[in-house]
Amino acid sequence: MLALWLLAVAAAAFGLRLADAVPRVALGVPRGVVMARDVRQLERESGRRMPVPAYFPDTIEWPPAEARMHTRGSAAIWCRQRTGRGIALGVATAPPGTREIAAAVLPASVELQREEGTLGSRPAVVSRVRDAEGGLWQQVQWQTPDQIVLIRYRGTLDELLKIAGSVH
Repeated sequence: MLALWLLAVAAAAFGLRLADAVPRVALGVPRGVVMARDVRQLERESGRRMPVPAYFPDTIEWPPAEARMHTRGSAAIWCRQRTGRGIALGVATAPPGTREIAAAVLPASVELQREEGTLGSRPAVVSRVRDAEGGLWQQVQWQTPDQIVLIRYRGTLDELLKIAGSVH
């Protein structure tokens, strides 16, 4: 009798876990991530302004193709290339007091190079990363009084720094 009860509880737990995973798998969204319709909804739900660059290369589409927020407060927007339609620019943030941006709002990557420097007068870390498909990205991250900001760009370092320098 006890074994039957344990089996029923295990089956129920498995069923609930499966039901929880189906929407995330269907949308391709990791656990804890909520999709937003646009930047305004992302800002409303996160309670802070999303840093949006004033400068965009002509190769990048606006508005963003995707806006995500993690339950721990990290948020990101992703923009596509005008040609080829792949993702080419990401801007991600994390709230103050957080040590890093939640991995669930950033595509997985491996850091290949890392340099400490400045962006304007702010200390920043510039990196070159490789994504899961082998694509190379340039990335810069810095801390403001309000949040951590990370910009990842599939292009030249000069363009990345121009994009990042236009964020206010």
